Amino acid sequence: MSRGSVLTLVIILAGCVWRGLWLSAGVTDQTSIADSTRAELLTQVADELKTRGQVVDSQDLTQVEVLAFFADADSTVDDSASWQLDSVQRFDSDAEVWIVPGADGKPGWDGWDDNQDGTVDDLGELGAAWSDDHCLTPLDPGYEQVEPAHSRIINRGTYVSADFDGFAEDLSIDANLEDHKRQQWRLTFVNQAAAESL
Repeated sequence: MSRGSVLTLVIILAGCVWRGLWLSAGVTDQTSIADSTRAELLTQVADELKTRGQVVDSQDLTQVEVLAFFADADSTVDDSASWQLDSVQRFDSDAEVWIVPGADGKPGWDGWDDNQDGTVDDLGELGAAWSDDHCLTPLDPGYEQVEPAHSRIINRGTYVSADFDGFAEDLSIDANLEDHKRQQWRLTFVNQAAAESL
């Protein structure tokens, strides 16, 4: 048996062991709850748009991202008679994502020269592996208080707050028009029990 065959066999066996442990831990091997929840919530969105007088083609909603927050891991879509729209978000390609120091207030590990440039806790150490530094987007608490002198932009392009009226207006414009590029939308929902626990 060649080395390549032995390595392939070891990888396959490791995958089987991992999958067995995954399933024995009780993790379901299906997405039916997610699929049925998404379908239910998009039906509610389509119904709301119809009450506003908009004719909605199911194709119009296929690209809409849906995040649903259940009260607990055992919930199903049928457990939630009442879903609440929690937020409407639009992707903004210019929105800034900042990396900021964590609770210790220092870039990287407090007191370490993470990038080994001879200076401890300088701005170049932001985001050092396993540090408490983290990213903030316009949707995160504290985003408005970011101090540019102690942080840096790590990326551009993320979701920002929007409203249902803007979402409805974007969907009302014919997607086939040359000068209209449909926005990327994300809707978040909570079920009644989850809303009460927030």
